[in-house]
Amino acid sequence: MQKILKYKLGIIISIALLLPILQFNYSFFEEEQLKGTTISGKPVLKKEGYWSMKWQDEYVKYINDNFGFRPWLIRCYNQIQFDFFKISKAPGVVIGKQNELFIESYIDDYTGKNFIGFSKINSEATKIKRLQDSLKARGKDLIVVFAPGKASFYPELIPDRYLANKKDSTNYNSFAKAFIQHDINFIDLNKWFFNNKNKFKHKVYPKYGTHWNHYGMSLGMDTILKYIEKKRNISLPDFDISIVNYNTRLKGNDFDVGELTNLLLTLELDANPYPVYKFKTNKNNVKPDVLVIGDSYWWCLVGDNLPIHFFKEDEYWFYNKTQLIRNEKREEVKKLNLSASLAKRDVILLIATEATFYMFPYGFTDAAYKLFCNDNSKRISEIINDIKNNQSWMESIVKKADENKVSVEAQLKMDAEYVLSDELAEPKETIEQIVERIKKDETWMKEIRKKANANNVTVEQQIIEDAKWSFENDN
Repeated sequence: MQKILKYKLGIIISIALLLPILQFNYSFFEEEQLKGTTISGKPVLKKEGYWSMKWQDEYVKYINDNFGFRPWLIRCYNQIQFDFFKISKAPGVVIGKQNELFIESYIDDYTGKNFIGFSKINSEATKIKRLQDSLKARGKDLIVVFAPGKASFYPELIPDRYLANKKDSTNYNSFAKAFIQHDINFIDLNKWFFNNKNKFKHKVYPKYGTHWNHYGMSLGMDTILKYIEKKRNISLPDFDISIVNYNTRLKGNDFDVGELTNLLLTLELDANPYPVYKFKTNKNNVKPDVLVIGDSYWWCLVGDNLPIHFFKEDEYWFYNKTQLIRNEKREEVKKLNLSASLAKRDVILLIATEATFYMFPYGFTDAAYKLFCNDNSKRISEIINDIKNNQSWMESIVKKADENKVSVEAQLKMDAEYVLSDELAEPKETIEQIVERIKKDETWMKEIRKKANANNVTVEQQIIEDAKWSFENDN
């Protein structure tokens, strides 16, 4: 009897070991891949990859990522961790009280773990204020928006192990205080949402998402629109969200954290409010040209195609790195000319939520400050003189001034700032830097020696002459 049991147990173990191998090779069962992960493809065998061991390493990774029933086994493991230990194996995902899901970076800012310090925050606020004043002199409004954060909105649902280390100083409260002290145009939605937490008609955060839900972002959008109307003294199209329907078929980012948990059993979806958007325009409405620079909270609004109903163009610089126009990726921001990009704007919105306050304002003010706040008058004058001495360039300036209905002098300054913006983005080498580059370039040095001999000068003198010529003729 014991022998039979041993045989049966051996057969069961053998089948259990063989099944993943058979599934890997023949895919008898269709498996749903894990969310938020990438799996390695089968590497192509090449001679150079084989002898360098690169192919072997890639093949091992391919097997590890694709062995039979891997997604199912991981989901089983994740489910046990979720149900019994309230732990999520998804990177950065925190299971809060009542199973509310958070992203850890939000909690880190709320507790002050990633506090960047008063000095840096005050420095950024000072630059923003000077930039705000400089842009205002040009008829443009710079506005800072702090979107609500889920950790700030639901601190009572954060696990106690995080709250035990909470500090008094955080990026949020320090930035907010500095903005008020410096008289910066500031919309504090984080504070407004928390203060009105028990007054909202509908919930503003999904249980299993980290971004504001569609109702929450609509409230945020409405507040921003009213602020712009007051600041610009204009009337924007009306935004009506009085009709709200609930649905368990979650849209957009309402389940963006839930799907990362990769559980065996589907989480019970909470019904979320979805406003019926209504827009009403009249002949007195004005659509300002608005540029938005910020994190993913604005992407929620772009995903519902809201900005284009109120602004002349829907342009958004995601983390000041990627340019999106109407939710379509266009260009890397570093390749854009900052002067030209801001010249046509009426409003520049800088938006962030608590997960990214430590990165705010994403390098934008550093670049804009150099262009609009530093004393560039000498270089601007030099560029204007270069333009005036170039007949064809000057003719194009006169033509553009007529098209843009501005004076020639105003157009000259705009074009000079355009050139300066490119120079600041890619600083011109100094003569000393060119000299060092020549000395490191053996091919160039061979030419230098020939020219020095032909010109009857020392090699060092010829290097300097070549460096000067390169500097003066560098376009």
